[in-house]
Amino acid sequence: MNLPHRKQSNRSTAGEQPPEGRRTVRVALAGNPNSGKTSLFNALTGGHQHIGNYPGVTVEKKYGRVDYDGYRVELVDLPGTYSLSAYSLEEVVTRDYLLSETPDIIIDVIDSTNLERNLYLLLQFQEMGVPVIGALNMTDEAETKGIAIDDRQLGKILGIPFVKTIGRTGRGKLDLLKIIVQLAEGSISSNIRHLNYGPELEQEHNKIIAVLQTDPAFIAKYPPHWMAIKLLEDDTDAAIKIRGEHHRPDDVLHAATAAQAWIAGHFGEDSPTVVGEQRYAYIRGAIRETVVVDRAKKRIDMTEKIDAVVLNRYLGVLVFFGVMFLIYRLTFSLGNPISDFLENTFAHTGQLLGTMMPPGMPADLLIDGIVGGVGGVLTFFPIVILLFVGLSFLEDVGYMARAAFVMDKFFHIFGMHGRSFIPFMISTGCAVPGVMSARTLVNPKDRIITVLVAPIMVCGAKTPIIAMLAAAFFPDYAGTVFWSVWFFGWLLAFVTGWAMRKTLFRGESSPFVMELPPYRMPTLRGILTHMWDRSWMYIRKAGTIILAISVIVWFLLYFPKPAEYTQDYAAKQANITAVYAPQLAVLPPEQRVILENERDQELAALSAQRTAEELNYSIAGRIGAALEPVFRPAGFDWKMNVALFAGFAAKEVIVSTIAIVHGIGDAGNHRFTGLKERLLEDPAYTPATALALMVFVLIYAPCMAVQAVIKKELGSWKWSAFSIGYTMILGWILAVLVYQVSTLMGLG
Repeated sequence: MNLPHRKQSNRSTAGEQPPEGRRTVRVALAGNPNSGKTSLFNALTGGHQHIGNYPGVTVEKKYGRVDYDGYRVELVDLPGTYSLSAYSLEEVVTRDYLLSETPDIIIDVIDSTNLERNLYLLLQFQEMGVPVIGALNMTDEAETKGIAIDDRQLGKILGIPFVKTIGRTGRGKLDLLKIIVQLAEGSISSNIRHLNYGPELEQEHNKIIAVLQTDPAFIAKYPPHWMAIKLLEDDTDAAIKIRGEHHRPDDVLHAATAAQAWIAGHFGEDSPTVVGEQRYAYIRGAIRETVVVDRAKKRIDMTEKIDAVVLNRYLGVLVFFGVMFLIYRLTFSLGNPISDFLENTFAHTGQLLGTMMPPGMPADLLIDGIVGGVGGVLTFFPIVILLFVGLSFLEDVGYMARAAFVMDKFFHIFGMHGRSFIPFMISTGCAVPGVMSARTLVNPKDRIITVLVAPIMVCGAKTPIIAMLAAAFFPDYAGTVFWSVWFFGWLLAFVTGWAMRKTLFRGESSPFVMELPPYRMPTLRGILTHMWDRSWMYIRKAGTIILAISVIVWFLLYFPKPAEYTQDYAAKQANITAVYAPQLAVLPPEQRVILENERDQELAALSAQRTAEELNYSIAGRIGAALEPVFRPAGFDWKMNVALFAGFAAKEVIVSTIAIVHGIGDAGNHRFTGLKERLLEDPAYTPATALALMVFVLIYAPCMAVQAVIKKELGSWKWSAFSIGYTMILGWILAVLVYQVSTLMGLG
């Protein structure tokens, strides 16, 4: 049976019109997880990439474009999936996109070292009627393992063109683009045949097709061949589509039920199993005709040697935490000097602006609100970048999948699902995609626990405040302190998840299966691409959300001014100047300097009193003072309370708010020093306070963006409210405990 090509579309997925004279070809890039799909996508599109979400869901959507031979090729990187059975969110998104968007071509990215499993998905793509190209990716790894694939013969057997590629280096991408253009022009064809399931299955399959064809509008939307196969597989989503859209649903479903019963009786196996066995039988036959494995050439697999240690049931967990310890130690060793340089740069910038601008509100807003606020956050940007580089390296080298496998046992000890590791690790970058990724958990209870617990992890937004406090109060052990807070976050997540499983969400978690890709040496481009994707979001927040909130916080700290002060500061200032003036007029220069310093110290102390009075009278000062009785047991004064209150919007704002509070407080002294120096000079801050503040920031109230995602993922604001409530209580208890114990240990 020949399957027709889809009608050419000129819509642009990237929202841009192609240059005049160029035709648009819309290509979906699909494949199994760990097949190198994203690497190939990056090689094809280069810097022409965009990020968005698929309509109606919170799964990230990456799309890009490339101009080639008179065509604009627009590519969408679909989520990795093993099949199109609509069991997981990835399968649903991929399948719905192919059905609703009807791309012109599907590129199935295939792991050449695991051809049998990967071709199973390709056969399902063929059944959808969209022209398919097979990208035999990672051919270098296949050759290293002695696997030789005859791509031409495989193409003849399956009826589609194949191209050998290496996504990591970009090899084969021009051949792939050439095939895309040839398919678009009709000079070659794809899907000239589809799998024949044998006379028995084809007989039942055709009966279902005959009933489906009674509704021309339905088969125009859904390929009848594919829909009939899905019904034989007892696909729930396919049955829903029949009930909702076919004008003879009862007849179709009756025919499907009868066909399933006949197949089960004839083969002694249920219909989905028989369909799967027929696919694999066809695949094995094709592999025997086209693949040769040179056993003599196959080298000792280093992956197995490394995994003997990394996946050891006893050593694996220690290896994971040890690897992360080294990442954080290296991050701070390299990042602290750069961070100090940026801190001094922003301090000098504020000092320069102070000399250029006349005193008053505009100068204070620019120096304290904008430069001080945003600069305080960007000071720690080098540490964030280096952290992302380390995590990207571990991900690209193939270690993160091993970490998930090892941590599965640990998760089960605490009653959680091993797949929760992925949302937890993603949350170390940002809790928003971390919460979104929990949708891969099928069990509703596992998913709710993961969504509620994942935001506890040390994310990119919490990193600046923890890094700042660790570097300021524990300069010789900053990396160790940061790792300890990170480790404490994991430990707390385990205990919290266990408590929820034992009380609110009783029941067993479902089993965990995860594929372990081979170790690969990551490319510099791949690491930098991943690092930039994460870092750019940090910069964008600093230039938009953090800037806006910093200005708001500055206004709340600056206004209103007291109508009457407790003392006449202007008169006292004049009096101090008058007292010192006669002596300064007669003293020699070397003695005059000493006296001028004494005068300036008195004036600075007077100015500090006035500033403190203004801060206490401001809106933010009143909020901080109102919260002080609650947080005094944790060692937090009103300034810290203001910063934590602002942190409800975004955790990065905590740093900028602290910078603004201390910037305004030091304005009278006209001192432009680094934020870490100001904290060390503030008597309210001690090592014990810093530890308590780190713990509270780690735990309390996920930011507004995370709250919105929790509501969307779990379907109700009650879960967002619960998340705020339990983290506030837990954070307060642990912060008080840490502060009191640290004070008793002499850190107060």
